[in-house]
Amino acid sequence: MSLTGHPLLLLSAFGAVLVTAATIWLWRRRWVAARIAGVLLIEALVVFTVGLEVNRVEDFYPSWQALAGKTGTGTVTEQVHAGVLDTHVPPGPFPWRPRGLSSWHLSGTPVVSLPVDYQQRTGVTFPVVLALGTPAPHTPDAVTVSIVPTAKTTAAELCTLPGELRHDLRVSQIAGTSSAAASSATPSSPPSRPAWPAGSPRRPTCRRPSPRR
Repeated sequence: MSLTGHPLLLLSAFGAVLVTAATIWLWRRRWVAARIAGVLLIEALVVFTVGLEVNRVEDFYPSWQALAGKTGTGTVTEQVHAGVLDTHVPPGPFPWRPRGLSSWHLSGTPVVSLPVDYQQRTGVTFPVVLALGTPAPHTPDAVTVSIVPTAKTTAAELCTLPGELRHDLRVSQIAGTSSAAASSATPSSPPSRPAWPAGSPRRPTCRRPSPRR
């Protein structure tokens, strides 16, 4: 019988009515023990009935298992999609030529450095350190991308960079930084305030792109 179903609620209410009638009948016989037991049982059934109705409306405990605390634990694992470049990435820093490179109007080809165990950890996505300006030292356990914007580079154009990076590599969040800060940044404590070099276009404020399917 379901904890939130009507049958249990009706049964409890009917039991309260039945015990009330029995207590009134026994009351006339001056049985003190029966009177006390009847009153206590009526109170318990009334409280139980009201509790069932409140739980049915608010859905505090949807099942008997939840009431007993036997809900169990579950793990939700997000599927990690392989990047287009996963099968043929070089061991060291390499020039990255995504599909939308020409629209960014950079002064040169972006340079990408991968963690040493990138190809071995196929089911893991890596954080990204985006270095603006001169090429930055590689950040351990993170994908480092170095780009050099020009006066023609606009924020709207760079909004496509995260999507292109997710298309080619297994990456998660992107943290912007200057080349000086990239050497000390780690995936566990990414820079809290991305830097944008002086004289470059304003830092892009983009919506996070939808996950690649």
